[in-house]
Amino acid sequence: MALGRAYSVAVSGVDGHLVEIEADVGRGLPGVHLVGLPDTALQESRDRIRAAVTNSGEQWPERRVILALSPATLPKVGSVYDVALAAAVLDAAGAVPRSPLDKTVLLGELALDGRIRPVRGVLPAVLAARHAGWPRVVVPTTALAEAGLVEGVEVLGVNHLRELLAWLRGKGSLVLP
Repeated sequence: MALGRAYSVAVSGVDGHLVEIEADVGRGLPGVHLVGLPDTALQESRDRIRAAVTNSGEQWPERRVILALSPATLPKVGSVYDVALAAAVLDAAGAVPRSPLDKTVLLGELALDGRIRPVRGVLPAVLAARHAGWPRVVVPTTALAEAGLVEGVEVLGVNHLRELLAWLRGKGSLVLP
């Protein structure tokens, strides 16, 4: 049994709340299970993240994957968590190092081919991350100008899951504002 972790932000109106994403890759029938009040779009992310991971040249764990989004009492809406969900699974599988994930909030929707699409609420999400003391936020490159308006937090842009994984492994760089 392996446990991975990544972080994102839930946005409700103009307020953002930090969300911890835990991935447990363990014994059992292969499948992906989401817990923690996910909406329909988030339930559909199971298929998006699996396709994005494999289409980015990574191995998807052929085991039981449980993804928990906390706090469980906070409703999670939309696809903003896709990038963090994929990173948590790959952390649990031992495919990426944990240390950069422990200091980084990840925002973005994954396309099936691994491209990272824009999401709503980037500005309040980055503000919430800064307010919670997070030093770094990774956003879709298309949202970099908006996210870069927030001072006191390092903001980086990414276009594709492959780029993010290379950066997490210390073998690449991301886009600066």
